[in-house]
Amino acid sequence: MAKAHGVSNERMEQEYVHILFGMSDAGSLKVTLSAIGIRETNHVLAFNELFSIGPLSGLDTVPGMQNRHLWMMEHDEEYSIIQHHNQENRLVHMVQTVKRFPHHKIIVIWVADNAHDQTGLRFVLHVLRERIQPVHMVNVTELYHSAAIHGTEGFVPFYRGAIDRESYLFIVKKFSQGLPLESDQRRSYELDWLRLAEENQMLRLWKDAAIISCDENALDELILRSVIELEVEQERNQVRKGFVSAASVFIRVFEISQQFLGTSFILHRMRVLVNRGVLVSHGDSGDLNQFLLKRAQIY
Repeated sequence: MAKAHGVSNERMEQEYVHILFGMSDAGSLKVTLSAIGIRETNHVLAFNELFSIGPLSGLDTVPGMQNRHLWMMEHDEEYSIIQHHNQENRLVHMVQTVKRFPHHKIIVIWVADNAHDQTGLRFVLHVLRERIQPVHMVNVTELYHSAAIHGTEGFVPFYRGAIDRESYLFIVKKFSQGLPLESDQRRSYELDWLRLAEENQMLRLWKDAAIISCDENALDELILRSVIELEVEQERNQVRKGFVSAASVFIRVFEISQQFLGTSFILHRMRVLVNRGVLVSHGDSGDLNQFLLKRAQIY
């Protein structure tokens, strides 16, 4: 009987709950855990939120969640559809799930160096602030650089999707259990969450290893500059003068800023610039590939 009890404890100690901040990231981790044969003892959960944008105040309360939900619906036309099709990954359900984690489960939070993941990390640690048991973390950006992975020189994988399959497999195989956060580090993250929630800005950017709260228009200048540069490139390449694709503008903003914000927010800011007369548009403003932009002549 004693031996059986010992085996039971050993199995319990090997049970991990992995928390990620995107459905795609969660899917990739599930596939990779299956590939290395440890999927059965590793449960994967995902928040279906973009934490780099939108209100944060009181986010672990029903009023705070409702306020964020309304804001997101205003700024993202697909938000309601996405939420409807992923009910168990909605904020209210995920917060309840995180709070009810059994004490014997080892929690592993996965992040990269971007404001979305890093804000999500701080939020989850805030929700888990009463949990005495250690919480583990895996930072794929840091591990990519420190784990003898030979990538392109100067390349910074600021989101998980930027890491190639082979390198990601190596990271999961070696570091899937993460490292426990020290108590002072954990407390620092919790305090940083309180700062972000109090500032309650609608945009957060990752800069110098910190989350910076910004006004919604913080990237508007970059969006405008990207439109102008693409227009100039078209002229230089003897392409007919006129509009440039919003998809091309988004790609340029994404690559230059290296911020993980999603297409919907940048698309919203493009429409704001059109409404203000800074840009002129043509086509379907709800579709990056059908939405065309150029600078207004008066600008």
